[in-house]
Amino acid sequence: MNSRRPTAKPVLASKLPVKESPVRSTASLPSLLATLLLAVQPSEARRPAAAPDLPFPDPGIYTIIEVDSAQELADACWNLDSDQAILIAPGSYDLSGVSFPNGVDGRLTVGRFGAPSISNIQIRGATGDPTDVIIEGAGMLDPIVPFGFQIFTATDVTLAHLSISEVYYHAVAIQGDQGARDVRLYDIHAYDAGQQIIKGSTEGADSVLIEYSTIGFTAGAIVHPEGSPPNSCYTNGIDATGGSDWIIRDNLITGIKCQNGDLAGPAILMWQGSANTLIERNTILDSSRGISLGLVGPADHSGGIVRNNFIRWSPGAAYQIDVPIYTVSPGSQVLHNTALTGGRYPNGVEVRFAGATDVLVAGNLLDAAIRPRDGANPTVIDNETGAQTSWFVDEPAGDLHLTPAAVPAIDQVDRHPDAIDDFEARLRSPAAGEADLGAAELESSGFLFEDGFEAGNTSAWSS
Repeated sequence: MNSRRPTAKPVLASKLPVKESPVRSTASLPSLLATLLLAVQPSEARRPAAAPDLPFPDPGIYTIIEVDSAQELADACWNLDSDQAILIAPGSYDLSGVSFPNGVDGRLTVGRFGAPSISNIQIRGATGDPTDVIIEGAGMLDPIVPFGFQIFTATDVTLAHLSISEVYYHAVAIQGDQGARDVRLYDIHAYDAGQQIIKGSTEGADSVLIEYSTIGFTAGAIVHPEGSPPNSCYTNGIDATGGSDWIIRDNLITGIKCQNGDLAGPAILMWQGSANTLIERNTILDSSRGISLGLVGPADHSGGIVRNNFIRWSPGAAYQIDVPIYTVSPGSQVLHNTALTGGRYPNGVEVRFAGATDVLVAGNLLDAAIRPRDGANPTVIDNETGAQTSWFVDEPAGDLHLTPAAVPAIDQVDRHPDAIDDFEARLRSPAAGEADLGAAELESSGFLFEDGFEAGNTSAWSS
């Protein structure tokens, strides 16, 4: 095993050629990623690029393994043991050309299927910039690379500072049935997967943290031969079945839509027995659906908080649109979100089914209605459903920070105890009636002192 401190490695952008096929873009993946990011970057919104530095893995704790080719990366993942950190040098890593140790197909495994569990694992780009490490499969319709990373018998796993794309199923799959849990996805770019981009499967895929990451499609999801039903567009951005205690925050999720115009799944879907999800401070743009706590009934999800998110649908989009925020989850709270449908859908928030008891919808800023459905009876207080585009800094770019024109949203409500901070993680005012509606508090004018402050004896002031 290699326990050396990392040393400088050459840039390997051309070491493995990018193959072209009808389902892969012909432009370079780094340039495609740049296009994806630049096309949707709101000017002031909290961005994945603002991720705080992740501490370097301590060589006193971790065995550090350096890789600079796709084959080395696959071998290192297959042979992972507890307390190891893989550092990936800058470059493009084409998994379709690798001889995989599992002898089956191209996927990076973290913990082997059916093997004893390993723990305390890091796999990360060496530079701290996710655009420097491009891990790619053979395309969204080529099953030779079914996954980017598939986490099996492993806990306390961190994937950070890397990009994953062009795979048949999922860019990252967390297999709860094999004991995968306590997973952190930090400052990754995951995009262009044939089905759900990030997937948590079955009860046990618990305690997952996804933060400061960019998730989406460059041109939308494709019709997939193994869709549900087959040959349908079958995608979500983040999808977990039976996962408890997930935290999804400070991410940019964009383009979760179908290329053929059909209705795609939610940008974030937590269902089939999931519980206690916290979804906060995300920006979701130009997608078919937004955030869903469950889909088909109260047993689909329990508890959960959705707060301080920006969601914006494009008014001129050709693809189908549904509701930005949807919950069937008893005990859930939808607090201080800003969601704009652009006139494409009549509701900004939907609460569904009589079993969705004790649901609170409060402090939200919307341009569409809040609608109870099928016997739901949520508590709906202190919301605004008539938001105008002039109330926001740059609505076309998805920057939904308030302007002074948003008078009906400014200083309207008391601070809620479960939403004491805002989209920028700034504390809201604790004074009565001084919290704004929506995800972001209006920023101060920048004036530090009242007029006349400078009057009087200034002799003791420093220069």
